[in-house]
Amino acid sequence: MNDERTTKRVVIALTATFHGDYIDADSVTAELEGWIDSGLDDRDDLRGWSVVPVSVVEIQGDPDGYDS
Repeated sequence: MNDERTTKRVVIALTATFHGDYIDADSVTAELEGWIDSGLDDRDDLRGWSVVPVSVVEIQGDPDGYDS
């Protein structure tokens, strides 16, 4: 067995859909980052992560049919 440590990097793309008016469009990025940070905090061998917001698009109505 090889006892040398390895480093693994995982890059993901995540799309999060917030439906409703509970969280304002200008706050959704910070809310999501907070949830990700708290979910990853204090995990064995995980030494760091970064969240890079790309865009926030606010659409009026319910185009995905969540209220149907």
